[in-house]
Amino acid sequence: MRHLNYILSPLDQFEVRDLFSLNANLLGNLHLSLTNIGLYLTISIFLILTYSLLSTNNNKIIPNN
Repeated sequence: MRHLNYILSPLDQFEVRDLFSLNANLLGNLHLSLTNIGLYLTISIFLILTYSLLSTNNNKIIPNN
């Protein structure tokens, strides 16, 4: 049996990883990074705002009498 993703500890699944990192020497060594938690929060906020805008749309598809 072959294990491609071997997890040493159950807590390894909650590790915060850098997905995108940007180091700039502007403004005194600015370090910007997007982590997996930040990506999940961005996606969830986008979905919540989209659902909110669609549910409170004043231009309804089927107007009421």
